[in-house]
Amino acid sequence: MKSVTILGTGISGSAAAKLCAANDISCTLVNDGDGAVLPDGDLIVVSPGMHPGKSALYKQALASGREIVSEMEFGYRFWKRPLLAITGTNGKTTTTELTCHLLRSCGIVAETCGNIGRPLSDLAAEPGDCQCAVTEVSSFQLEKIRDFAPQAAVILNFQSDHIDRYPGGFAEYCAVKERIFTHVPPENRIYGLSFRDVPRRVTAEGQKLFSDGKYFFDLAGCDLPGAHNVENAAAALELCLRFLPPEMCGQEQLIAGLRSFKRGRHRIETVCVRDGVTYVNDSKGTNPAAVLAAIDSCAGKLVILLGGLGKGMDFSPLASRAHRFRAAILYGQDRAELFRVLTGKCPCFDCGSDFSLVMSCAKAQALPGDTILLSPACASMDMFKNYAERGDTFARLARK
Repeated sequence: MKSVTILGTGISGSAAAKLCAANDISCTLVNDGDGAVLPDGDLIVVSPGMHPGKSALYKQALASGREIVSEMEFGYRFWKRPLLAITGTNGKTTTTELTCHLLRSCGIVAETCGNIGRPLSDLAAEPGDCQCAVTEVSSFQLEKIRDFAPQAAVILNFQSDHIDRYPGGFAEYCAVKERIFTHVPPENRIYGLSFRDVPRRVTAEGQKLFSDGKYFFDLAGCDLPGAHNVENAAAALELCLRFLPPEMCGQEQLIAGLRSFKRGRHRIETVCVRDGVTYVNDSKGTNPAAVLAAIDSCAGKLVILLGGLGKGMDFSPLASRAHRFRAAILYGQDRAELFRVLTGKCPCFDCGSDFSLVMSCAKAQALPGDTILLSPACASMDMFKNYAERGDTFARLARK
């Protein structure tokens, strides 16, 4: 490999270029806005944000006959150490962070990467003392893999998401997710608790976890509330049991890790309590299944903030919780579909694309004891740079 063409100049593209530099490979970074002419190169590395049906450069790449790989696949080809991988519609970030935390509690120098923060190419360029990469993997990153071979991997769940990207709809989306197991030994292919009739070492009853049929730990009191976090914890624990040698996988160390773990931001995060109203930031709730989990984690009546880019998803499951809503505050590009699902089932308010209006309207509807919940069921890019900016904006306005 002498030259690489990188599609996309964002975080992933820049990481791929960094990896090229570390290995004395010439590269060219291009975006659709740069004239949309595909440069020459032995290999094409595509960033996950490039849409195969919308990007002019991606279409040229597909027509060129050259090998196309995802940035994650490119990074993996230079990664010479163990790697664990997590995918699924919901819970990826929490499970990735928790798996890394548990490995560290057992003495392993582990780092998170992939769809969470640092791209794998960046870690491959500067691995430092890292002994294991714990990789959050999106369907976009799995579209163009060939050699990607985690030691163990998990699919947490399948729910409606990103349907606008896949002509084959939900079935194609699931098939792309399943590609994570392509080079994983059968005994290390892990499915989340939502899947039935699959072999697993870790099971759950309520909030109690069992390992190989024996009681392991009760998650009550940990920073892992709700049934969805039981699924996340079970998957993280299972990954550790499949990866670590028995002498490093002590129950005391793993339990200490579960107890000390703290969730990251923007996932069912209590921001503040003002005038008796609790403000909860769940900006990472970007599909209906994630929103249902957030709703079920909150007590009492909710003023829920919904909207953004719908990605062709089915919002009808939200109607099953409409009795919990004192009001639904709807905003963003695809709010009309949310209106269609919720009108007549709870009070609905249209706030257009004005997020300050969203917050003032929510405050006006909430009563003491209520929760104002930002759990949008949609992507953020119609009004914000990403989900983090959306969550930060919610938190800032809530505190004001």
